[in-house]
Amino acid sequence: MVIKYALAVSVGLVVLAGCTSTPESAPTTGGSTPQTTGTTQPADGIDCTKAPADVVGAALQLNLKHPRQEVDGRLITCHYEGGGAVTTVRFATGSDAASFARGKEGFGSGSRRAKDLPGFFDEAWTGSLGTGEVLVNTLAARKGAVEVVLTSGANFEQEKKAVTKIFEGL
Repeated sequence: MVIKYALAVSVGLVVLAGCTSTPESAPTTGGSTPQTTGTTQPADGIDCTKAPADVVGAALQLNLKHPRQEVDGRLITCHYEGGGAVTTVRFATGSDAASFARGKEGFGSGSRRAKDLPGFFDEAWTGSLGTGEVLVNTLAARKGAVEVVLTSGANFEQEKKAVTKIFEGL
């Protein structure tokens, strides 16, 4: 799980290395039904319709569209087009404090380690990868047995708004 996530972020950073554009404006049109890849159905009724492009994009102040959904057992990852950076929302069902802690431990290294975000849902952490103009932020939060991990080029306050909206929609 952590390796797939780290690989996705790494690939995104390589692609973005040549990009220096500013974030796109907030969306003005609604999201669309996500395309699904993978061999299993989304777990516990959670899929990318719970994180529509128009809602996530508005909170992040990014023009997102066309989420592509990837299902891998209890993991549902929504990959969005647009936004000027890698933008993903990953749901994990059946999460608990131990599995959430393992995800945090697997994020970054050295000074790039994840930092706790006290008081945000049951537990949460933040982290950043990249340098200079190519910086990708991640906010992970757990509420009950559902974990949401949001990665984007937006700042942490915008990501907090998006994660809050996502949890409100569950």
